[in-house]
Amino acid sequence: MNPVFFKLVLAVVLMFFVFFAMNVSAYEIDNNMCKCDNCEDCTKALENRACSVVQLTRSLDESVMGKSDMSCIVNPAFGSGKTFDCNNYKIERCPTCGQDEKSYAVYLRDKKNMIIKNCNFVNFRIGVNIYSSSDIKLTNNKFSNGYEGIYIKEGTKCALENNIIENMELTGIHLLNSNENFIGNNDLTGIVGNRATAIFLEKSDKNLIKNNNANNRKERGIFLKESNNNALLGNSVNECNVGIHIEYSSGNNISENKASKCLDSSVFLIHSSKNIISKNKANSNKKYGMRVSQSHQNLISENEIRNNAFSYGLYIDYSSDNNISKNLITSNRIGIYSIGSKNFISENKVCRNKDYDFDSSNWMKSAGDNNYCDISDRWNDEDASGCTNKCKCESDDECGDDEMCENAKCKKLTCDKIYRHKCVECLNNSDCSKSEKCENNKCILKKGFCKDDTDCKDDEKCENNKCVQLECPGNEKIENHACVKVTEEENETTNETIIANDTGERKKEPKEEPQNLLPLILIAIIVIIVLYFLFRRKKTKTKDNSVKGKEDKIKEVKGEKI
Repeated sequence: MNPVFFKLVLAVVLMFFVFFAMNVSAYEIDNNMCKCDNCEDCTKALENRACSVVQLTRSLDESVMGKSDMSCIVNPAFGSGKTFDCNNYKIERCPTCGQDEKSYAVYLRDKKNMIIKNCNFVNFRIGVNIYSSSDIKLTNNKFSNGYEGIYIKEGTKCALENNIIENMELTGIHLLNSNENFIGNNDLTGIVGNRATAIFLEKSDKNLIKNNNANNRKERGIFLKESNNNALLGNSVNECNVGIHIEYSSGNNISENKASKCLDSSVFLIHSSKNIISKNKANSNKKYGMRVSQSHQNLISENEIRNNAFSYGLYIDYSSDNNISKNLITSNRIGIYSIGSKNFISENKVCRNKDYDFDSSNWMKSAGDNNYCDISDRWNDEDASGCTNKCKCESDDECGDDEMCENAKCKKLTCDKIYRHKCVECLNNSDCSKSEKCENNKCILKKGFCKDDTDCKDDEKCENNKCVQLECPGNEKIENHACVKVTEEENETTNETIIANDTGERKKEPKEEPQNLLPLILIAIIVIIVLYFLFRRKKTKTKDNSVKGKEDKIKEVKGEKI
């Protein structure tokens, strides 16, 4: 072979292998699903048009990511329409790397229709940072040890649901200039600290914040600033400094939220107007149930404001034209307190407050009708001296926690354990014995424990609060959870029964049927016959061929002789 030609062929082969190696993915591709095991490959897989779903196959920590990597998934090209599924694996930045301003677990910009799910992000300044994107869904993720869990700027129609966010220095979820997003069923109880806010909406409109749990010690549960026409429904924001804080915001619907045991107040409105504050529970706070400051034309209706024993139920300062109606305000130090305000106050039950039901040095031009109260302090309903109605109860819910409604009056309960205005046997397991547990406010036996024999099976007895199996001698039987002697008549009857049963069992014993070998014999005969005919036919052909050969040779010999 020509040496030049050989070298040329070798070079072409090498170039082919180099090109092939460059185009081989470091991640697996199976149909439209791609699997990756590091940040770089996961990003490349999300950029690959062939991958619609990208799955992480192992946890990523400092041993994989190193100390220098600031972010993991960084704005993959062609990422729109993709799903990134971590399969509950962890993506953990090194704990000693600090909170660099640009450290993100995931950063998306100008993306649409993406899903990020089942991820566990740890030690990133921002867990997921979304900018100028729409229809991004974050579900079933966990965020911990950072500055902000989820940050969305100029995002629309994104869905954040069923995520767990904890140990964030500033906010759990932060929306800036973002509209029409859904934040629902997230657990933000692990966000604690004097600076921390669970959910923060800033200059963001028409968002739905629903059924989130933001309990526990933090500055604010939910904070709306310069944000309009949002709905906050069914959220729990207990034990915060302020449960729900509304500032410079209007047109929001704040309904059916639970915001109790806060250091300051359950709901705080300041410089806000035309909001609906309805059917919320604002109980057992240190300062205020609800506070309305320099806010106007709000509807405050059907709220439960009680047990703010050290301060005010509803505190209103320098606010006008608010409609305050149909609220239950009870068992506070002062029910409704007004300063420098003119509002419409009607159909409220403001009862059993310690110092005053209504209190103000100057009610200005406030007016109302059909309120219930006893200590009105210069408040007068229209055409009435004080309130139109004296305090009376129609249900237990209108009374204190340790009271019940009886004959339209709240009656004090004298029992030790009270739950929902009733005396109960227990509130938790510690109220019961070691063999019992508290269930539906009653002490019931734990599994395997007993008070007497009736709690055990028929063949057991109760001994030291536990059911013990009975073991009776041969001449005794079990009766009423005890061993009793068998009488002679019972013994004879028992023996006869045993003999009869033994005989019956022997009669019923099936006879061993001989194995039917006929099918096997027939198969063997058929095989032998087939083999015989095949062998015979082959042998005959061989014989015929040899005879024919001999005849041909004889003819040849004869021909030669002639």
